[in-house]
Amino acid sequence: MAQGGGFQDRVKKVATERGVTPCQALFAVFLASLSEAKMLNQATANFLAKSAAPKLYAYLRAMDLLPEPTGDPRHDAEELVKALNRALEIGSRVEIEVHGDTMLIGLGGDECRYCPKSVGLAEIPWAACPFPKLLEGLLRSHGVDATVEPQRGEDGQLRLVVKRQGLCWIKLRLQAGG
Repeated sequence: MAQGGGFQDRVKKVATERGVTPCQALFAVFLASLSEAKMLNQATANFLAKSAAPKLYAYLRAMDLLPEPTGDPRHDAEELVKALNRALEIGSRVEIEVHGDTMLIGLGGDECRYCPKSVGLAEIPWAACPFPKLLEGLLRSHGVDATVEPQRGEDGQLRLVVKRQGLCWIKLRLQAGG
């Protein structure tokens, strides 16, 4: 990727508009670097997130950044998602919609500080978001039996992340009994 003035202007614009920290930039550009090696796709992001989730959960618990589980899967899921957004500063807002045993979580989106495309500048036509499988793994570590489910995007394709209303939406199915 050429790094002339236009590149620097693009980086400055993204960093300023999204309030990206150096740690967030490092994460995003590491993922983007995988795209340069032709190794980044949603499956890679899923593998990395699934592997990282239990370890990240241990760190977040050790740093007292997660709430104590209550045994109520819906409540615990909502509180964990909010705590994760606060801890990682994914974006300025989180929206959660609950429909029976399905939970739609909207976060990041136009403000995501971890996106390999927007922040990492990965030149890929698809999503490679780590958050669907990361949330699934963190929730399972937290005692909530959750499974990410694909959704139809505007193009009719099944996706783990669908962007709407300025947020990236992830669909989770919560199983009874957590």
